[in-house]
Amino acid sequence: MERNSNLKILNIMSGAKSGGAEKFFERLVFAIEKRGVTQKVVIRHYKERYQLLKPKIKDMSSIYFFNLLNPFCHLNIEKIIKSFRPNIILTWMNRASKILPNERFNDEIIVGRLGGYYNLKNYSNCDYLIANTKDIKKYLIDKGWPDNKVHVIPNFVNTKKRNKNSLNISGKTIVAMGRFHKNKGFDIIIKALSFLPDFKLILVGSGPLYRSYMSLIKKYNISDRIDIHDWTDNISDYLNSASLLVCPSRHEPFGNIVIDGWAHKIPVIVSDTGGLGMLIKNKENGIKFINEDVFDLVKKIKELTKNKKLISRITKQAYEDFKSKFSEEIVLKEYISFFNKIKK
Repeated sequence: MERNSNLKILNIMSGAKSGGAEKFFERLVFAIEKRGVTQKVVIRHYKERYQLLKPKIKDMSSIYFFNLLNPFCHLNIEKIIKSFRPNIILTWMNRASKILPNERFNDEIIVGRLGGYYNLKNYSNCDYLIANTKDIKKYLIDKGWPDNKVHVIPNFVNTKKRNKNSLNISGKTIVAMGRFHKNKGFDIIIKALSFLPDFKLILVGSGPLYRSYMSLIKKYNISDRIDIHDWTDNISDYLNSASLLVCPSRHEPFGNIVIDGWAHKIPVIVSDTGGLGMLIKNKENGIKFINEDVFDLVKKIKELTKNKKLISRITKQAYEDFKSKFSEEIVLKEYISFFNKIKK
């Protein structure tokens, strides 16, 4: 890691209670902190996130009623910037980026971090943007941002290895994880299971479509082969115990769970869309199926699980891709190098 003793980073997140960007924010601030970079973290107050971050983050503030209509929130952010005197302000998504004051106080450079195709009016105060995929960068440039003001840095995942099959799962088991939202496409894997009588499915997550999924499961009479578990930050048990990971998203800008799968050496099958389609090189580090095509997914699952040589090859290459491109050390080095390059 290059020298960073003069780097001061103000990290501002006003996100939801859970989500891919929120979890990566937590991983990144922990990684920055443990490498001795001077950092202040500001979050919208959620009890769970505050309790998670507080023991490890030396300098942290949480703001209740973090929104544009709260004048005290504006004043609080301004006060923090003036007193902390950062040379880099990293804002996460729309709300945190939009609430920054128009005035600059200490020659700070403002960097907006995007993990999706957001409305760019919220980033008018930013000097640079970080996109976590090349496709998002293309979107930003197509919307008018200069190429030299947009930098691509991917997400990383942490690996907490546990004993293989710690859940004592037997037989062919598929795992799928994420928020129960239409974009995640879990109805697709539920439908596919009805054509895969030799398989079980573990679905890990929560969200508004829970009842819809339960209705589908009942309709296809497959309740004895599906287990639904609430979302947990400890996903290693599931990834180490299942036969394969399926990401059936209809829309997915990046796909953190794919990198989690790679890190745990489990074969991954994804829909050919967005970030998933760019991460996976078919039959090299994973398998692609046609987006929203239940029968193509069924076909790819059957083909993969019958081919042990293919499983061995793609999991080996996927793990190499994880280590060389998406490990904490690699990605954090990119962040620190970029910040040192642009700071005044």
